[in-house]
Amino acid sequence: MFREMERQMLEQQKNILMERVREREEEMKNVKEEKERMKIMMEEERQNQDKDKKRREDEYKREMKEQEEQMRDEMKSVKEEFKNEKTEMRKETETVKKEKKNLQIEINRLMKRIENERQHHDKERKRREEEFNEREERYKTLLEEKEESERKTRGHEERTRGMGETETRGKDEKRRREGEKRERETDFS
Repeated sequence: MFREMERQMLEQQKNILMERVREREEEMKNVKEEKERMKIMMEEERQNQDKDKKRREDEYKREMKEQEEQMRDEMKSVKEEFKNEKTEMRKETETVKKEKKNLQIEINRLMKRIENERQHHDKERKRREEEFNEREERYKTLLEEKEESERKTRGHEERTRGMGETETRGKDEKRRREGEKRERETDFS
């Protein structure tokens, strides 16, 4: 019963660890999707700004120059942000790999423990079976000895019929007590 509960508890721990890995992988997937969305947004923004630049080039040269500066700053900021996100993703990937490795180590350790417990259980069962067989053999031997003793007693009774009943009864009683004593000793051993 205790082993079963412990096995269930180990199974629950394993499931919790697996759930964490799944959550971590889901987070990474979301980060990748967000990165793709940002790329698309950046591309759309760049294209829009290029169109505006062409339309206003002649009339708003000075304004466009300012916008170009502003755009460079924004691009630089976005680039920096992207670089930071990439670094963060790399760290996340490394963390997930480490967690997976640790989880595999833990799973292997638990599997080894379960196998050891199974082997121990098998050894214990075998020991009990052997012990039971030994007792059964001893019991059979005692029964045979008792039957042999009773045969001898009957033979002796027939030979000593000529003796007085009192003497015979006393001897029979003594033999019976000795036989019971041997049985009790055998039962306790």
